[in-house]
Amino acid sequence: MIEKKDQSSSNEMESVHKDFEAVKKSVISKDREFKGLNDDHSIRGRIVFYAFHLTLLVVYFFYSIYRGFEYARNKIRIKLLNLAYNPAQTPQIIRVDVNKLSKIPKRISAVVNLKSEEEEGGGFYGLLNDCSEIVAWTVASGIPTLSLYERSGILKQSVEELRVAIHKKLDDYFGCDCVPVFTISIPHLNQTFWGLDHDDDDEYKSLEPDIEVSLLSSNDGKPTIVELTKTMADLAYKKEMSPKDVTVQLIDNELTELIGAEPDLIILFTPVLDLQGYPPWHIRLSEFYWEPDNEDVTYAIFLRALQKYSTCKINVGK
Repeated sequence: MIEKKDQSSSNEMESVHKDFEAVKKSVISKDREFKGLNDDHSIRGRIVFYAFHLTLLVVYFFYSIYRGFEYARNKIRIKLLNLAYNPAQTPQIIRVDVNKLSKIPKRISAVVNLKSEEEEGGGFYGLLNDCSEIVAWTVASGIPTLSLYERSGILKQSVEELRVAIHKKLDDYFGCDCVPVFTISIPHLNQTFWGLDHDDDDEYKSLEPDIEVSLLSSNDGKPTIVELTKTMADLAYKKEMSPKDVTVQLIDNELTELIGAEPDLIILFTPVLDLQGYPPWHIRLSEFYWEPDNEDVTYAIFLRALQKYSTCKINVGK
């Protein structure tokens, strides 16, 4: 009896062992199949990845060649323009160029950059020279209002140096006995500076300025609009202003007083169309001009901007 039980138990153990081996083989087989599928997916994924990567490299390669040719073409074009249009610090030449135009703007704005010291014509004094050149060209063109936009605000912090640079440049162009009357203003601070050092000269201040130069920076853009909005909201909260009094005309008047009138033409002496935080409220009807890949302040770009403006048609909606 005991032998039969032992034999039965042994058979059961063998059966369990066989079942375990069968399950084990099945698991191993499934695992191998799964690994095979994973390997197939991995290989396919790598092929797709390298195919797309190669396509991207090819596109980038051909675009780099195209961009290189375009850059060289633009640079050559700008060089030819600079050779064709050279005022030689002579207002009469500028006047002849401008008189050929059917119309000129009354107010213009120039966007300039503070270049690094390592660049040609760069650094702080390079910026002063560029700005004074633009002032001289504007006066010679008969345009009475100019705004200079430099993002960081360094021009606002260096008004005395700018006054000297402008006076010297106008002296070079017009002669020491015929230096045009000019003013420099910082609208946001309500400050105005007359000529080289004529802030207390009533006789000089009684003269009509040949050009009014205003200095703008990024602080005159969105931060000014936010500041004005907070002021109006505070007045409305204190019951000193009704919400119905807040109109587009009121905002326009306030921003014009804080920043100045909207320019007819904005000239960007930059390689791309980058407004760099320029006051957004003051570009609704302005025309823009820039030369691709140009980083220099030159008379050719200035004149080309006036030429383009003279041919544009401005439609103002009701």
